[in-house]
Amino acid sequence: MTSLPHYEKNAPRLVDQYESLSFNSVHEGLLELLPQAGATVLDVGAGSGRDAGWFAAHGYDVVAVEPSPAMLARARALHASSRIRWVADSLPDLTAVRRLGLKFDFILLSAVWMHIAPADRQRALRKLATMLAPKGRIAISLRLGAPDAQRAMFAVSLAELAAMAQQFGLRTIHTHDSEDRLGRGDVSWTSVVLGLPDDGLGALPLLRHLILVDDKASTYKIALLRVLARIADSAAGVARHEENSVVVPLGLVSLYWLRMFKPLLEHALPQMPVSRLGTGPGFVTHSFTELRPLSAVELRIGSTFGGATAKHLHRSLSEISQLIRNMPANYLRWPASGQPIFEVTRRRMAATPDQLQIDEAFLWTLGDLRIPLDIWQALTHYNVWIEPVLVAEWVRLIEAYSASERRGVRELATALLTWVDPARDTSFARAAVERMRANGKTLYCVWSGARLQGDYDVDHCFPFSAWPCGDAWNLMPASKLMNNQKSNRLITQVALERASDMIHAWWRDAFLDQNEQARRQFYLEASQTLPILASNPAALDVIDAMQLHRLRLARDQGLRPWEPAAPRAREANTRASGPTSRLTFGSP
Repeated sequence: MTSLPHYEKNAPRLVDQYESLSFNSVHEGLLELLPQAGATVLDVGAGSGRDAGWFAAHGYDVVAVEPSPAMLARARALHASSRIRWVADSLPDLTAVRRLGLKFDFILLSAVWMHIAPADRQRALRKLATMLAPKGRIAISLRLGAPDAQRAMFAVSLAELAAMAQQFGLRTIHTHDSEDRLGRGDVSWTSVVLGLPDDGLGALPLLRHLILVDDKASTYKIALLRVLARIADSAAGVARHEENSVVVPLGLVSLYWLRMFKPLLEHALPQMPVSRLGTGPGFVTHSFTELRPLSAVELRIGSTFGGATAKHLHRSLSEISQLIRNMPANYLRWPASGQPIFEVTRRRMAATPDQLQIDEAFLWTLGDLRIPLDIWQALTHYNVWIEPVLVAEWVRLIEAYSASERRGVRELATALLTWVDPARDTSFARAAVERMRANGKTLYCVWSGARLQGDYDVDHCFPFSAWPCGDAWNLMPASKLMNNQKSNRLITQVALERASDMIHAWWRDAFLDQNEQARRQFYLEASQTLPILASNPAALDVIDAMQLHRLRLARDQGLRPWEPAAPRAREANTRASGPTSRLTFGSP
């Protein structure tokens, strides 16, 4: 039994009841404990949207979670704001929210905890703790009094919650008692604020040890960590979240491994000491060497291969997966126990099809690699600092392994380890522009709405310097003036929402309506890099996911915001024939 039917049936009355009370009166004990404006807030059990609306009005970015479709619809109508992302989800798992990959400065559970069955509370609190940002806070209001059986309530207590919090490294920071604001004499409330005593990760010191201190007989350990960092930063959409870990396809790990090592080995840069050079890297087999005609940038999700190339690629990825399991994954170990940190499961290599497409389904056929949740979170949120350290250590090892008389090793290794897709950078979008113009279509700046009659720029919606991504969805036609003004700043949530019709129209003409292969490639890339919640995404799902990813970039990297002037109404309305962007994720 759940409380959902009660809220569905009584949504109009309950919304009126909740809206009759102000945020300040209900949460007066929390006001001095809130983070500064601009922080990211998770409102679990948003109800009428009263609290989410208050946070948005005071400058916070909010993810508001509500399982009742009736309540969610009314909340969205009452508190429409570009600062609120609405998600249909519920405790104890918060499956959709966890897929967003966000960390929250403040998590609010107002009149929610009593609806969670005692058997589910430990799991619910664990999920909340893993989504908490360093120095973040969780505020939970406890309803004290006889539970209302009609609303699927259970007894709660401060002692139970405090004891449970200790299991997850949370400490009780503040408690506040209050009477029931609706005047019910048999009900009272205790607000509890929980927090992390440290940065809440513990993974950063471990990663620093593995990168800079741990013994290395080759570059394999650094390579595996760098591959996982790349996946966490640029392909998190393929990951599967479990209770305390995240699982990624072993085929993707092997593909990134192949892509990173291929140019290094083709330029004869050593990956192990001179004493071991006679044997060479264990994955450099006949199949690996037969892939020499391929460029590294061709080894990407969405590429299709046939004939002998498909067979050699399939076998090489399988051989790499075996080496990863036997070598770096086996020897990257917890300092205290000596047990491997990463668990690898290989699957038997199937027959190679005539046409081998590197898609998600294929990548899972080779097996999977399990990453502890705290390490995944560190790689996801702090990769902008972690990956440069990994690259620098890889270059240092190559220098140490190289003959003393060889010059320019550092510069060459650094260049070859740079992860860039030059063939799919702005040239890909420019080719689409030329194709559109040849077909008589007019080009518009997505940020200003101005017609682009001559020269133009291709802008990375999310700055390439902060998050290198040359996928089609991230490339936008813009006037040179707008692109120069935006520079390396991050588009605001309001501006991104305002430009959604222009962006959708650009995608449609440039990529989606070209042919089925181009359309499939577009969504394949978007699903790989963005937190898309829909199983069969449409353009609006991609825009929704962009808005959520913008939150992550804003909070993790502190990018300066940029908001252009409103687009020209006449041209924008002429251009934008697609539907308007939604403010909800998942089907309520």
